[in-house]
Amino acid sequence: MRRMVLGTLLALPLALAVSASAGMEQQTTTTTTYSGTISDVSPSSSTIILKSEGSPQTMTKYVYNDRTVWVDPAGNTVTTETVRNQPVTVYYEKEGDQMVVTKVVTQKPLPSRIIEQKTTTTKTTDFPE
Repeated sequence: MRRMVLGTLLALPLALAVSASAGMEQQTTTTTTYSGTISDVSPSSSTIILKSEGSPQTMTKYVYNDRTVWVDPAGNTVTTETVRNQPVTVYYEKEGDQMVVTKVVTQKPLPSRIIEQKTTTTKTTDFPE
């Protein structure tokens, strides 16, 4: 009797694990990349328009959201305003009939806005005559 109770107690966790995994569904998300030049960024509609590198007449509309990451090749964050007319690679996932951007990477580092200031100091000394 003791063996039967012990065997049942050992088999119970295995049976629970098998039944729990049978109820789970596996979901696959595919991320696709596309390279082109951003011709328009519209914050009001959260969309970007990308011109194809191979055919400038071909334009594709993408949707972005607050989870979209905007970076340069070094991984530094850039703003949506600075990427206009810049070559980029867009990482997106298809959600229904929309292409939702997860990441935008500029192809070249954007120029930093460093202001160089030069100061010249002149010192005049009077010498006794």
